[in-house]
Amino acid sequence: MAVYEWNTFCPTLFGKGASKETGKRVKAMGAHNVMVCTEAALMEFGVATQVVDVLKEEGLDVFIFDKCTADAPSTTCDEGAAFVREHDIDAIVAVGGGSSLDTAKAIGIIISQHGTTIRDYYNMEEDAHEIILITLSTTSGTGSENSKWCVIGDVETGRKRMPVYKPDLAIVDPVLTYTVPAGPTAATGMDVLAHAVEGLTNRNYNPYGYIFAKEAIRLVMKYLPIAVAEPKNEEARAQMAFASNIAGLAMTALGCSIGHSFAQTFGAMKHVAHGLGCAWGLPGVMVYSAKYGEADNIKTVADAMDIAYDENTDVAALAEQIAGVFIQMMKDLGIKSIKDSGYSLEDCMESAEMFFDDGAFGNSPGEPGMKEIKEYIEYTYQAY
Repeated sequence: MAVYEWNTFCPTLFGKGASKETGKRVKAMGAHNVMVCTEAALMEFGVATQVVDVLKEEGLDVFIFDKCTADAPSTTCDEGAAFVREHDIDAIVAVGGGSSLDTAKAIGIIISQHGTTIRDYYNMEEDAHEIILITLSTTSGTGSENSKWCVIGDVETGRKRMPVYKPDLAIVDPVLTYTVPAGPTAATGMDVLAHAVEGLTNRNYNPYGYIFAKEAIRLVMKYLPIAVAEPKNEEARAQMAFASNIAGLAMTALGCSIGHSFAQTFGAMKHVAHGLGCAWGLPGVMVYSAKYGEADNIKTVADAMDIAYDENTDVAALAEQIAGVFIQMMKDLGIKSIKDSGYSLEDCMESAEMFFDDGAFGNSPGEPGMKEIKEYIEYTYQAY
């Protein structure tokens, strides 16, 4: 039997009201000066302020860094590191979507390396951890709260990079997702599905990751439509928060593949929301993986979705059937197609050369070259 490795680095506190424990947990870790790394909108609408309040209740000195924006720009990460030094911060509490959490991770890298810019550490695995990081996600999507990667948008090159900094604690409180509108709920939920499906269909089999990926798929298929249609449905929000978290565990154990390469390269070029790019890329993942990957992996996805097949079922046809379910799901959730969003096939093809530089691409089945990349992009564009 092969030897496998899986994520044991980040404990997770999960459940309704879990965010109220943040202050106690930070204080127990020995911190005094805390930076809340978040977005201005989350302060304005009273989401991040809930966390700020419980930190202050524990007598901690709290400093707000609310400059996080989409794609976690490298310059914002550098600015955050300077903020940490200015205020003698000893713990970062990140509150927000994936970009806010990724910004906080990048700040942790810069501080731990005694540097000034994240651009110096793109290709480095974590070898120093000198500042506490607690992550609280306000969306059910990226799974960034308990994954080691931070996806950074390099301002100079326009490309996304994925250095590593591991959170010390993830706190998942579905309450923080209650105010997310239908559109972002749909897109971030499709990102959860992409993590799980790409994990199951890439080249990195891992039994631990497969357990989480299959359950995440089942939960998303059942609860994402409810969460979009009924934003105040507490069960749907809780189940999606759980699905996002365990898909993050699957992603850490298995990695993603060509679908995330499309979302991260095309998304960086055109400033497309990550979840939306993952949604667009997902049907093509099935067709590509059936052609170049393992047939059993396609069947595993079908099992998770409760799609019937037998020994005579053509794997390519099964993959197309699954892709069709994803496409219909996007339609039902109100997710616009690439075409309806104003992009041409030529726009999409501009990202092809960048795939080779994307962190997820090496996990893709087969030996993909430019021919396979363009084939994948064309299917992705035409399918929906």
